[in-house]
Amino acid sequence: ELLRAHAALMRCRVVAFMLARLARRTLAMSTTAGPRELRIRGALEAAFAPAHLEVLNESHGRREDESHFKVVVISEKFDGVKPLIKRHRMVTSAITADTDGELDFHSLSVGAAKTPAEWGLKSDIAASPKCAGGDGRGMAR
Repeated sequence: ELLRAHAALMRCRVVAFMLARLARRTLAMSTTAGPRELRIRGALEAAFAPAHLEVLNESHGRREDESHFKVVVISEKFDGVKPLIKRHRMVTSAITADTDGELDFHSLSVGAAKTPAEWGLKSDIAASPKCAGGDGRGMAR
C-alpha cells in the first residue's frame, strides 16, 4: 500500500513538473529574447549541456533593458559538486567568461543549479527577491 502511494505521488510530481515546464516554455516563447539573454543562454548551453535550462528576464520596467535575470540550470556537470555555492560560482563563471569575469547587467539570480536526479525530487523555484536599487549597470541611483 505504501509503495502504491509513493508511486502515485511520484507520478503527480512528474505531471506537475511537466505542466510547469510547458507553462514556462510557452511564456518564454511568447516574447522575443534580447541579445544579452541569448548570450547567457548560449554560454550556459555550451558550459553545461543542460538537461533543462531556463533563462528568465525578470527586468522591471522595460523588458528590453535586460538588467535582471534568473537562471535554472539542470546538468550532470553538477554531480558531486558541493557545497551549493560552488555550483552557483560555476554558473556565474560560465556567464561572465566573455566579459572579463564581470556581470554586464545588474542582477543574476541562480534559481536552481541541480543534477537531473535532484531536480526530479524537488523542482520548485523560489521567487526572486525585490531589487534593492541601482540603475541596471550596477550604479546607485
